[in-house]
Amino acid sequence: MHSYQLRLSGIDDVADLCRISAQARLRYKAIPNLAHIAETPALPPARFEACRVVVALDSESKKIMGFAAMRPLDGLLYLDNISVDPDASGSGIGAKLLTAVIEHAESSGVQAVTLTTFHEPPWNGPWFRKHGFRTMPSEHIAEGLKQVMDRQWLTLDATTRETLWRVL
Repeated sequence: MHSYQLRLSGIDDVADLCRISAQARLRYKAIPNLAHIAETPALPPARFEACRVVVALDSESKKIMGFAAMRPLDGLLYLDNISVDPDASGSGIGAKLLTAVIEHAESSGVQAVTLTTFHEPPWNGPWFRKHGFRTMPSEHIAEGLKQVMDRQWLTLDATTRETLWRVL
């Protein structure tokens, strides 16, 4: 079993982050109403540059096996994306990355971590709820997060999405 270490990403990591983003989307092929997600482009480099990104490195190979990209939004911490290389899925990398996000939020003094995700796949909404996230009440969704949701709804079916938060 491999062990993993976390560190902040650097400019040299962007190609790996894009690779993992693209590979992680392939899992959606197995879900008929979300299969089109597998065909969408990887996250662009600018998306990573706008975020604080924590990467998980395989301790032996030093290969990046996952990442969590986060940024301040509406006075809270928004989890922009968390992805794990499919070859490492189920190894606890996602949980370690999510813990790093929560620890950063706590040390930053924000009141919650927010995110948008799909309801259905077990590695989306159900996984986040298992880690203490709950449906974010609409009265707490501020302008920045509303803009994120509006952009997502241009290409995604809003009925397949949910907005979650974990109050700290």
